[in-house]
Amino acid sequence: ALRGNKDQFTEVMDMLCSLRRRFVQSQTLLVLVPTDGSTKEEWGWDDDQMGDSLWLADATNIGQFLDYFQDLLGSDEGVSNEDELAWFALNFKGRSIASGLGEAPKILELMGQQLQPMELIDDTDAAVVPADMPVANEILECQSKFYNVLTSTGDLEAMKAIFTDGKMQEVNEVIGAGGRIDGWVECLKPDARPANMVIADQDIFVSSPTLAYSTCVEFPPNSFIDGATLLASQRWVRETANDDWKLELHQTIPWAAGTRAGGTLRCDCRGCVALTSSQEKRTFGGLIG
Repeated sequence: ALRGNKDQFTEVMDMLCSLRRRFVQSQTLLVLVPTDGSTKEEWGWDDDQMGDSLWLADATNIGQFLDYFQDLLGSDEGVSNEDELAWFALNFKGRSIASGLGEAPKILELMGQQLQPMELIDDTDAAVVPADMPVANEILECQSKFYNVLTSTGDLEAMKAIFTDGKMQEVNEVIGAGGRIDGWVECLKPDARPANMVIADQDIFVSSPTLAYSTCVEFPPNSFIDGATLLASQRWVRETANDDWKLELHQTIPWAAGTRAGGTLRCDCRGCVALTSSQEKRTFGGLIG
């Protein structure tokens, strides 16, 4: 459940919609509780792409939800947090598994840690992209090119051409905290890249003519033995509707039934940073994707 106003929900709607298929697969239900009476249409909801949602519920008793949030959060004397974005997550037993105040949840990380898939996903599952959405199919083709370089050719110049020149905040914050970045020249070496990995169950969300997201499930070569699949997300941009799509950010995290992710990987034009709870390893040594 997330509490916020129109502007706060507008900022997170793309992130939520891009992972809509993964919410369904993990049997996760989201409730957005507006503090200002705004509606999902005002937050950027697109019925043409969303259709009947199995993951976003309407909060019909908003007043009770707001009271519950305030009881959970409390406040210091003379200080109110009613205008801050707040959220909490419960498991099937009704126990709290995560919460936050002041910033949106990192949904991909939360999925890897707490919201694993509840249904079987196979490496032969086809992409879920409407044939009558040309832009979505363009993104699907871009995603395919990215993975071809990542898992097969290792062509450094081709990888540079796929990305924008932007240094993404998601990567910057890891570097700023002392994390190490491995450049693409290292990540694409034969003994570092995830050779023979396949992807399946691709999904595309087009936010606007110049912003889109793709997700997929990654299957490393050993996944048929240990079930070690990963969830990956990509963010694509272009300056105008006539330009080519470029990749801004790629992120992947272990996502398999019955296991909790030990780390995540974030990549931009410079290369990749790996966040892992185990001892330091090479970029793709402990976290493939």
